[in-house]
Amino acid sequence: MKRLFNRLIKLTEHLCSVFKNSLPAYSCRKSKHTYKQHQLAVTWCLMKYLKTNYRGVVEQLELMPELKQVIGLNQLPHFTTVNKFFLRINTSVIYLVLVQTVCLFPNKPTISAIDATGYSSNYASRYYIQRMHDEQEKRSYIKASISISTVNQCILAAKIRLGPRNDNIDFEWLARQSANLAKLTHIVADKGYDSEANHRLARQLGSYPMIPLRKQRGYKTNGSFRKKMLRHFNETIYHKRSLAETVNSVMKRLMGSWVISRSLAPQCKEVLGMCIVYNLHRYVKISCFTDVFYTAVWY
Repeated sequence: MKRLFNRLIKLTEHLCSVFKNSLPAYSCRKSKHTYKQHQLAVTWCLMKYLKTNYRGVVEQLELMPELKQVIGLNQLPHFTTVNKFFLRINTSVIYLVLVQTVCLFPNKPTISAIDATGYSSNYASRYYIQRMHDEQEKRSYIKASISISTVNQCILAAKIRLGPRNDNIDFEWLARQSANLAKLTHIVADKGYDSEANHRLARQLGSYPMIPLRKQRGYKTNGSFRKKMLRHFNETIYHKRSLAETVNSVMKRLMGSWVISRSLAPQCKEVLGMCIVYNLHRYVKISCFTDVFYTAVWY
């Protein structure tokens, strides 16, 4: 229990560090200056990490004075203060913080694995939905497409939108953002991302695509880049794609498979914030493992 609490302390310290570098101290000159913006941002991130709501995180911080001290809170904010801050913050600022979390990891040549998953946007149980609606009815959800590094399993880029939507439309944006932050040797994805344009883009970015081809009528494979990939397809490298599914699974087990916001823009910001929390959780876990390893070797 003490070990888990120490990890929570370290996670909070890193959250404070990355948000301090990205956010001004106060939202405007005429604000009350009671709480700094990074303090409210860290409180919101702890809410997702502790799997609670706005009221619950304030109550839990009241029982953990060590966390209050790390955040620098002399008094706890009202839960509506945290909510209003989250609605006010810009999505681009949250993504800038996500980029900063990626920079914490060593910049090594890596394979980028791209995959998508969905987050529920309601609290209703599956039984209730089946009783109130037709079982075959399609319901909207929040779709998160992510690109991860297979070396350290951190999220390099994320694109959030309202689902259901085609996977292919987010490939170019994810690939370019990932190439800006890491040296990519390969880009792996499932058949949903198979297209001649995607194979060409991966080659232009200096990496090799490992995307299996969709089944086609006849025996002819269209596209020169798709033919090249088919001749040099490597099953071992392609199966690195499963690490993207692992990251999606860890995120949902860590912070839940739902979002608590009601409108689309805050829902997208919420999933981006979850990506930030996951990256720092992963960084703290790797750092703790490294410290334990070197301590064991030293003694």
